[in-house]
Amino acid sequence: MGFKAKALIVLAVAISGLSAGELPPETQAKFIKILASSAGSAGKVVCNNGGLAGELGKVGVTPDASSKVAWASSEGEVKSMKAAGKLVICGKVEWLSAGGAIAIVEEGGKPQIYLHMGNISASGVTLSDAVLKIGKRL
Repeated sequence: MGFKAKALIVLAVAISGLSAGELPPETQAKFIKILASSAGSAGKVVCNNGGLAGELGKVGVTPDASSKVAWASSEGEVKSMKAAGKLVICGKVEWLSAGGAIAIVEEGGKPQIYLHMGNISASGVTLSDAVLKIGKRL
């Protein structure tokens, strides 16, 4: 097997099995606040997760069902919120293929942001250039 074939296999494994973990809720809340502000939804996010909603409140974000930006705590929520036309932020890279637009995860002890450009575009929400520059595009 040649170098290119091995590199493609390693890349495919890395993309399909990213060993990204979830961030603590207080860290997630801070990133959600930044991303919501970048999307023009400062101070409001759809969030059905009681624990995270409490952390969002601590950083000045109010759960609001009418917000264009949403946090999804499950793959089912990702799908339903995408169907409702929301920009869906989630905590697992795997959920981007289910309709998530942005995944906030922990890798190697550091927060990482993954962007699904097709789902971002489908939401109709425009993100700031700063977010687009720091996020890893899938």
